[in-house]
Amino acid sequence: MKTSSLTSYHYLNKMQYYQEPVARIAALDVEIPSRVVDNDMLVDMLDAPPRLKRKLAKLIYRATKCQSRAYAEPGLSPSDLAVAAARKVLDRAGHLIDAIDTLIFASTDMDTLEPATANIVQHKLGMKIGNAFDVTNACNSFLQAINVGNSMIATGAAHRVLIVSGEIGSYVCNRQINHVDELSYKMGGLTLGDAGAAMILEPAEGNIGIQEINLLSLGQHWEMCHVPETTDWRQKPDGTIHGWFYLDMPELAKVAKRESVNYFKEYKTMRRELYGEAMMLDSLAHLVPHQISRKFIEDICSALDFDASMIPITADILGNTASTSIPLVLHGLMEQSKLDFDSGQEVFLYGAASGFGIGHIRVKF
Repeated sequence: MKTSSLTSYHYLNKMQYYQEPVARIAALDVEIPSRVVDNDMLVDMLDAPPRLKRKLAKLIYRATKCQSRAYAEPGLSPSDLAVAAARKVLDRAGHLIDAIDTLIFASTDMDTLEPATANIVQHKLGMKIGNAFDVTNACNSFLQAINVGNSMIATGAAHRVLIVSGEIGSYVCNRQINHVDELSYKMGGLTLGDAGAAMILEPAEGNIGIQEINLLSLGQHWEMCHVPETTDWRQKPDGTIHGWFYLDMPELAKVAKRESVNYFKEYKTMRRELYGEAMMLDSLAHLVPHQISRKFIEDICSALDFDASMIPITADILGNTASTSIPLVLHGLMEQSKLDFDSGQEVFLYGAASGFGIGHIRVKF
């Protein structure tokens, strides 16, 4: 199947399809902070009216089904979490840092506006020379980095790519809530969690590797979710950043649900027309969506008549860890012996991000 055969589709018309994969995921690991913050603990951290605080833990759960999240210790930076995960994955793969020729830092968070946080990670890992740069596309950053790494391996620009991410969402959670109405755009920040992730891409072997890449953006919805909370900060006399997380959760949920449902319906149609698949999930070992919230994932499953119990979810325990959420789920599946390298299992990675970003990567492990 060639890309040109998909021109009649709306979302999939430029999907990259690899009958013979060029790159594979060779190793994966994560860094999850040990500090667990449940809803009651989080509420204690908030500056809010006592009456609101008394019911806020239940409101958070009712709106998102989030019970807890992991928080990094004060003073840690995104590069610290990324480096911790990178050291684990290098050890797991049996590589020294010198075996890496390309380092991509892929995250919503960063240590500095300049230089690239990848340079800081490079220094902390002791990588003397190499191609190091950032890829950022909100919660789809990690998927976009896989896209870039795959393309670089395909062209010969890279041989072994280390993708890392470090997310400290706890830093951008606005903990001052003056009125219940503010929850419409501050609730999302209350679900954010912290984590690091690392992945190594190498040239594919046989049919094991990345099969499909299709990542899109619907930019007209960018204002629904952003950091800083005040978007006109550059026009202020002092130019300071008010760095809180803003999410119009009710409106973005409508957009994300509509586009996600339509996306999956089109993908199911494509698989049926081109491969004769009666049920899309039958050919997959796992469908791994970005972990916006358990409630959101369950709502999508209900709309598509998917069995929600078949979809791995960590958002209720680890929170929304942005770009690291999909690697976290993959790592969890491996820890539970539900996914393994060289198993031939096919996994569908589905991204949804502020911007509004949407799309998937299909990979055979």
